[in-house]
Amino acid sequence: MSYSPGVLRHVGPVLLAAFVLTAVSCNALTGADDLAFGSETTSNGSTGTGVDGGGTSGTSGTSGTSGTSGTSGTSGSAGGLDAGTVVIPPNATLASCGQKMVCLPNADGWTPALYTFGSPSGTCPATWPTRTNYTKASNGGCSCTCSPQGGSCAGTVDVKQGPACGGSLTNVALPENVCANLSLSMPLPVAVFPHLAGAAPSSCTGTVKTTFGAPQTATTCSGVTGTTSPNCAAGEVCVPQPDKISGALGCIAHDGDVGCPTKLMQRTVVAASVTDGRSCSATCSCSAAGCGAGTLEAFILADCVGILRTLITDGSCATVGTDPSGPSYRYNAASGCSVKTPPTGLGSVAYTSPRTLCCTSNF
Repeated sequence: MSYSPGVLRHVGPVLLAAFVLTAVSCNALTGADDLAFGSETTSNGSTGTGVDGGGTSGTSGTSGTSGTSGTSGTSGSAGGLDAGTVVIPPNATLASCGQKMVCLPNADGWTPALYTFGSPSGTCPATWPTRTNYTKASNGGCSCTCSPQGGSCAGTVDVKQGPACGGSLTNVALPENVCANLSLSMPLPVAVFPHLAGAAPSSCTGTVKTTFGAPQTATTCSGVTGTTSPNCAAGEVCVPQPDKISGALGCIAHDGDVGCPTKLMQRTVVAASVTDGRSCSATCSCSAAGCGAGTLEAFILADCVGILRTLITDGSCATVGTDPSGPSYRYNAASGCSVKTPPTGLGSVAYTSPRTLCCTSNF
């Protein structure tokens, strides 16, 4: 097996592998945005708890799903939900009622609206002329960052090639978590294994991190004129679709903090003002989990620019796809820790003059 410098064997179609380890912390409990459809999950870990959206009838954040067995050493996580946002099934498709026209519910106090997240540049579309700025609680959550003690998963990698990756084991000196300008020729099939520089961590300590931010601006465009249409169901109105606004969702709006109808369940509560009383418990704990697999990233250019391929360093034999041959590499070792007891989300959000937006991105 040769590791002499040379020209890339394949630039071809760039393949980004399904598992790319970029997180540094052992358990990142990050906030889901308004488009969230489920709790976040990564590998090997316990999960945290979503944070209550609060308000007069705020919906509690959904507990995260346990991390499935995976290839990295980092732990599973659960999303701290955007205040007032509900974890939902995939979007329903709105009925068409003409060219660039769709049906939206308008009964029981609901009115059509566009939700543009932050303040858009310029004005609202001519067919949706009424622009209103609200305030919403930020995304955020509670995380437990694990620090390995009494050892480390840092090291280099061992490589096997040949038929069925059955060749001899060769060590490649790639420093852990550092970009290395090292030109390697690694034609498939190839298997990569972690090679520890020392002992795996004997214990891990946990530190709570809080990621709640300041309240944010949320802008809607409304005032659209709807018409009746035989293509729309009872209690729906036919409205024009505007030219695309970056990030905008088609929604219906209702005064108060209320639940959404089944057709549009991406729920966000906006208000005249927001008092965010969310916080995190003071402690969390971590356990030593052993040094599982990390990732080896190969890049098209020097200085780790342009991802070519990512291999999981678990010894599995890669036989198809792009050869991981390139002029630069980065080895991301496992952390060796998992979260034992995640932090708890506390408190809630209080709204002044709340208004509920129920949206779909299929608009």
